[in-house]
Amino acid sequence: MEQHIKEELLQFAIYLARTAGKKTLAHFRQNIDVERKGDDSPVTIADREAEKWMRERIAEKYPDHGIVGEEFGTERETSSIRWILDPVDGTLSFIHGIPLYTTLIGITIDNE
Repeated sequence: MEQHIKEELLQFAIYLARTAGKKTLAHFRQNIDVERKGDDSPVTIADREAEKWMRERIAEKYPDHGIVGEEFGTERETSSIRWILDPVDGTLSFIHGIPLYTTLIGITIDNE
């Protein structure tokens, strides 16, 4: 893949992470409900809203790219380019008001 395309993907990933991270801050240290996923891990509205927003932006800009998200599963899993999303990595810290969480984004190109 050409370097300028990789740079474009990187810049878009940075935009997504920063903006989604700001969206999570609207819920940080607020009285929010905590639910449990099937694996008993916690999830909040911040997790779901941030991932939903990132998925929408990716679909708008790169409709053929795959997405693997912690909250909403996998879309277009056979795509050569896939976005890996964890909207609130450190949900327990987030829930307890400890500022040790982040928004993680990874990109795989041809499974690398």
